[in-house]
Amino acid sequence: MKNSLTMIFVTAASALTLAATAPRAHAGRPANGLVVDCVGDSITAGYNLAGNQSYPSQLASMLGSGYVVNNYGVSSTTMLKNGNYPYWGQRTYSVSLRSNPNYVVIAFGTNDSKSYNWDTHGSEFVGDYQSMISSYATLSTHPTVYATYITPYFLPNPWPSDFPDPSRIPNLINPAIQQVVTLTGVPSINNYNQFVNQSQLFGDGIHPTVDGAHIITRNVYNAITGANLSVLTGAFISDGGGAFGGNSANGASAAFDVNSNTYYDAAQATGAWTGIDLGSNNTKSVRMICYSPRAGFESRMVGGIFQGSNDLLNWTNLASVSTAPGDTYSAIAISGAPVYRYLRYYGSAANSNGNVAEVEFLGK
Repeated sequence: MKNSLTMIFVTAASALTLAATAPRAHAGRPANGLVVDCVGDSITAGYNLAGNQSYPSQLASMLGSGYVVNNYGVSSTTMLKNGNYPYWGQRTYSVSLRSNPNYVVIAFGTNDSKSYNWDTHGSEFVGDYQSMISSYATLSTHPTVYATYITPYFLPNPWPSDFPDPSRIPNLINPAIQQVVTLTGVPSINNYNQFVNQSQLFGDGIHPTVDGAHIITRNVYNAITGANLSVLTGAFISDGGGAFGGNSANGASAAFDVNSNTYYDAAQATGAWTGIDLGSNNTKSVRMICYSPRAGFESRMVGGIFQGSNDLLNWTNLASVSTAPGDTYSAIAISGAPVYRYLRYYGSAANSNGNVAEVEFLGK
């Protein structure tokens, strides 16, 4: 298949009803920046998420000030022009065509999979998708347009009559999107494989949690920038003092479990830390750090430091947290591409107990 993507079409379970358009991550065009339009249904819009938790909002943080990211997601919409609620007729679609984009990320199919849409008009999906790609690709800015293999859905979900059969995504929708990619030659983004059998990343079985949205964000970031950053993983290391009150659920490894609802809460009030050991003879270049705070205790991260070491004794500061983060993932780009074996988050602030929900070192 094109773009060296290996698709794993297996049965998964979930659902998707779109009822609210998320706030725009940004609007307008910067004088010397690049515009990214995120076009799609409620998964793009950020259904069930706070406005700053949607993938377009997280993408704006990762891409930084040189970009403007527009969230043009509209809940419940279909790619099918003859679907029950076509994106084509939405004012948001018209606005997106006037946004002068440099990149357009298209993500539809979940609502198209509904039996009353697909069983009657599924044969029109590829043609309609090609038409939408053309509507953006022929704009005066000649944007790069991406077709997205969509996330699975899971059972149970709140809309079982609309989303009763998770196999429709890998067996019907994503193969049709693969056909679009083959016919048009547009680049693609694989938002399916990483979510197979990962129902915990979908709050209602259909819509991603903030952690699921972050995975989508990473995929889109890599596609747009070509950075191809990976999450660095290794054995867990820590200050060794254990969790506050002996609660093992709040141990040091909770900061690396892709679950923002868990967090490290150290017994050690000041100077607690949690990190990873990439392994012997396995140093990596750190290019970016993403993190999210313990909910309700965001201020405890102020003064926190991300560090790297090659001997566990001498630590180099990579980045620090200067203000209380929001209830989502924040991103810090690391210059110089430093190479380390050991990476950690150090809670230097007094009485912070090393509190952090998620830490993610990205690199090569």
